[in-house]
Amino acid sequence: MTGPVANAAYIAIADTPSFIFLWVGDGLGLEQGRQCLKKWGFRRCEDICWVKTNKTNATPGLRHDSHTLFQRSKEHCLMGIKGTVRRSTDGHIIHANIDTDVIIAEEPPYGSTAKPEDMYRIIEHFALGRRRIELFGEDHNIRSGWLTVGKGLSSSNFNSEAYVRNFSDKDGKVWQGGGGRNPPPEAPHLVLTTPEIELLRPKSPMKNQQQMQQQSASISLTPSNSTNKLATLNSPQNPNAIGLNQEASSSNFSGPGPWAPPAEGFKGREGGNMGPDDRQMEITEILNLIEH
Repeated sequence: MTGPVANAAYIAIADTPSFIFLWVGDGLGLEQGRQCLKKWGFRRCEDICWVKTNKTNATPGLRHDSHTLFQRSKEHCLMGIKGTVRRSTDGHIIHANIDTDVIIAEEPPYGSTAKPEDMYRIIEHFALGRRRIELFGEDHNIRSGWLTVGKGLSSSNFNSEAYVRNFSDKDGKVWQGGGGRNPPPEAPHLVLTTPEIELLRPKSPMKNQQQMQQQSASISLTPSNSTNKLATLNSPQNPNAIGLNQEASSSNFSGPGPWAPPAEGFKGREGGNMGPDDRQMEITEILNLIEH
C-alpha cells in the first residue's frame, strides 16, 4: 500500500493507545520513516537497531549501492506511539525496561525480506495488547497470536467472527476505544497478569528516593539514645509524632532545622524555658505517651 491508501489504512486500524514498529532500513529511510509516522498520527519514541552478522550467509562481495559511503551492516526499526501511556499508571498496557534497543542477529540470504525473530519477542514483551497485525507479510511471517496481511501470502484461513470473539468478554463485548481513553486492566484484549508477574515487573524509581535514603543514612549515623529517638520521631517522615509534640508545645524547636538537638530551646506547656531536670521529665513523659 502506498500514498493515501496506506495512510487511510493505518488510521482506520490504529487504536488509542497503540504502537507501530516500522522497518526503515538505513540512511535516507530513517528520515522517510519519521515522516510516515508523523503523517499517520504517531510520535517516534524509540529506534531499535539490528546489527547484522553473516556467519552462515557469508557472501564473496560487499553489498552496497551508489548512494552509500559506508558498507551497510545494520537496519533500523522505528517505534511510534499513538496516545499517551504512563508507566506509573498504565502498567497493564506496557511492560517497560525488559529489552534492549539493539538486536544482533544473522543476516538472511540475499533477496530475503525476513527480519529477526527477536523483533517479535520485543513487541510481545512490551505491548500487552493481544491485537497484533503485521502488514506486507509473507508466508514466513505467519506467527501464532498475529494477524498477517500481505499480497505475498499463498493462503489464508482468516475468519473475522472468530477473530473478534478472541477479544470479547464473557458478555460478548469488545473494547472499542476511541476518545483518547486508555483501556482498563480488565479489558479482554490485554494480556492477563498475575501477582507473581507483577512482582517480577521492573519498577520505576520512587520520587525523591535518593533524598529519603540520605536522610535514613543520617539517622543511622547518630547515637542511639532517648534524645535522638525524639529527634527521629519529630522528623518530616513521621507526621504522627509531630502531632503529639504539637500537643505538648506550640513551638517544638527554636533551632535552625527539624534535626536540631531537641533539648536546645525546648519549651514546656506554658511556653517558659525549662531546667535540665524539667526537660528530662517532659521528654520521658512524651516517650511514655508514644510507647503506650
